[in-house]
Amino acid sequence: RCARSVALVAEALRRGWRVTCVASAEARAGQEDALRAMGAETRRMKANRGDELRALVEAARPDCVVFDRFLAEEAYAGRLREIAPSVVRVLDMQDAHALRRARERAAKAAKTRGEDAAKEVLKSAPNARDEDLMREIASVQRSDLTLVCSPVEKEWLTRECGVAERKLRLASFFVDSVDAEAMKRDFSARKDFVTIGTFMHKPNVDSVEWLCEEVWPLVRKQLPNATMRVYGSYATENHRRRFHKPAQGFLFEGFAEDLGETLRAHRVLLAPLRFGAGIKGKILDAWRYGLPACTTPIGSEGCVPDVVEFWSPTSSAPIDPEHGWGGFGDFTNPQDIADAAVRLHEDENLWRLARGNGADLLDRLFSARVNLPDVFDAIERVIDDVDAVRDADYFGQCLWREDVRSTTYFSKWIEAKETGATN
Repeated sequence: RCARSVALVAEALRRGWRVTCVASAEARAGQEDALRAMGAETRRMKANRGDELRALVEAARPDCVVFDRFLAEEAYAGRLREIAPSVVRVLDMQDAHALRRARERAAKAAKTRGEDAAKEVLKSAPNARDEDLMREIASVQRSDLTLVCSPVEKEWLTRECGVAERKLRLASFFVDSVDAEAMKRDFSARKDFVTIGTFMHKPNVDSVEWLCEEVWPLVRKQLPNATMRVYGSYATENHRRRFHKPAQGFLFEGFAEDLGETLRAHRVLLAPLRFGAGIKGKILDAWRYGLPACTTPIGSEGCVPDVVEFWSPTSSAPIDPEHGWGGFGDFTNPQDIADAAVRLHEDENLWRLARGNGADLLDRLFSARVNLPDVFDAIERVIDDVDAVRDADYFGQCLWREDVRSTTYFSKWIEAKETGATN
């Protein structure tokens, strides 16, 4: 997510936009400095503070505000509209939160019943009465334009959720190119397995748990000297106690100081995700640094050319090197995943085919030189003709009636409660 957001900021600056990045949370070490070094301004602002928001908007005089996920839109869009009604409001979904949460619930239920959780979650999607989905769709409808990360989710939003396609723009990841140094490291210069992902994200924690307890022992039966290394930010001592098992070749490494060097050293990315949504950055990172990936249909979702439907075990085409994919992406049970991972690790010809496919897919689906101009052209069209966009947005404008603007008034209530303000 961070790399994707940074790419959006960089493209805005390249186009001559003045960019101000605003957050209510404390920045992690180096984040503000990195943004400023790019040429962006940074500001911190307490949530639910109308006067602070007004002062910021009056100082920045934006033409467009991008909300990072629907929670930010809920917190700020109503007050922004009161302060500067002509400012274009763009929602960046990142992933479909309601879909991810519904899949998480389905995975937990399947595990309790002893079923194949990675398969069962693919039958699950939130319905119209789902509270998370109601909030997220309302945020999409209130916005002038919404950036959707995955083509599968974009299709779902239009076909199942009734969102007008004109309100959505595919804004997937933005990759410059494969890493040249990584592509010099061929099969014999690499070894072992790796996975990576922040431990603040529940799908990643669940994936490592499943990998450690069920998938990896099956790999080690076939490759008794193999090593699995797990990297990720925000790891805790509890994570280390649960997942660091040197005797089984399962090494919990924590934060990767140099992502490129870490991935260049390994032969296969093994990421058995049982639930999640959006595009999985770890898959694209693997392809960029010359690794094939072994994952589930959740992990490969949105990364298969010309596929905009949720994966089905009966109707979907194979997701494997022989069918043009950068690894294996359609297995859901531990034995099949382990067998596929071993094949990628041991079969040099298969590995080379998968790695080449991954590099091709990066350029075909996630090229920064193609995707970034497309996204910004769409935003600029809305800025140039925002009144016409809103005049045609009947449903979205209905949501700005006072009797359905609970998020705005809830924000004001929080401010009054915390500050004693009465205005």
